[in-house]
Amino acid sequence: HVNKKMEDCTGEEILAELCHHLGYTDRLEELRETATCIPCMMPFITSQFMPRTPGDRPEVVPAGSNNLAFLGQFAEVPDDVVFTVEYSVRSALMAVHELFDAEGDVPPVSTHQYEPDVLLDTVRAAFR
Repeated sequence: HVNKKMEDCTGEEILAELCHHLGYTDRLEELRETATCIPCMMPFITSQFMPRTPGDRPEVVPAGSNNLAFLGQFAEVPDDVVFTVEYSVRSALMAVHELFDAEGDVPPVSTHQYEPDVLLDTVRAAFR
């Protein structure tokens, strides 16, 4: 295997390491010739999961705004979990409903994680 930290590897070296772990060494040469692997460092990708306090993220539609909204992962969507497509879509729906008085409601955030059977399955999985 490649004897380097991943951040120091070329794309080809990352591909070779992956092939060794997955047992695809017999196809490594073919993959080297036909695949493109471009390393991309994203050192702050987990920043969305850091503890935060009210005000760290802007409200989707700030108080007093009638033509500005913040959309996506860094706007505050109450009770939802960041890093999902649903979060981004929900922020857009919230903005449209508030700024344009759209009919209907924004679909509620799922609370399935609080259902007893889901909690029980979680405990079982944790102690497997």
